[in-house]
Amino acid sequence: MKKILSGLLIIGFLGGGAASIHAAEENVNGTNSASITVNGSLGQDNEDENAPNIDEGSDDWINVTLDTANIFYTTKDSQHKTITSPDYTITNNSGRAVKISAEDFTVTSGNLDNVDALKISGADYSAAEKSVDLKTFAEGEFLTLANNQGKMNVDTDAQSTHANTTTYKYSGTTKDEYYKGKAEQTAHTLTLAFEALGKDGNPVAP
Repeated sequence: MKKILSGLLIIGFLGGGAASIHAAEENVNGTNSASITVNGSLGQDNEDENAPNIDEGSDDWINVTLDTANIFYTTKDSQHKTITSPDYTITNNSGRAVKISAEDFTVTSGNLDNVDALKISGADYSAAEKSVDLKTFAEGEFLTLANNQGKMNVDTDAQSTHANTTTYKYSGTTKDEYYKGKAEQTAHTLTLAFEALGKDGNPVAP
């Protein structure tokens, strides 16, 4: 497979959970000292949907895993007219649903002058397909994922009602015949923004 258009970098945010708790017993017999391993768990656990000490809408709720190096390309089978890519995964590990928006798409090397169309597409929490036009880019919402229990509304949704993980990919078309006898490399930075939704699955008013 010949990669004509490639080298797309995504910048994302990854959050963390809490430390584990471990207990063990040892009989101190015939010695005058003992060593104790102490593990602490302090502050919030953003994987717990009932965490009591994180403000609704706070960035502390954001805990997302995603691929941070993507490619797109054309193939000989389409005479290099069709742009495609592998499937990439985004997973929401948080106790709150998260809205994902395309904040910026910058060409850092080369150009898209000979590309007619380019977009990123994925399925949101309800399996509805969402896409963002990268050729004529405008900042806006991409998709929304449920929390790590598959809930949008923590109080009323049953577990696994909605999707907290999705795949996305790139697609598009190039100008007729242009890449049939030419090859170009391009590089880009796609910046995704994340917004933690409230307990009811809606944006939190500032």
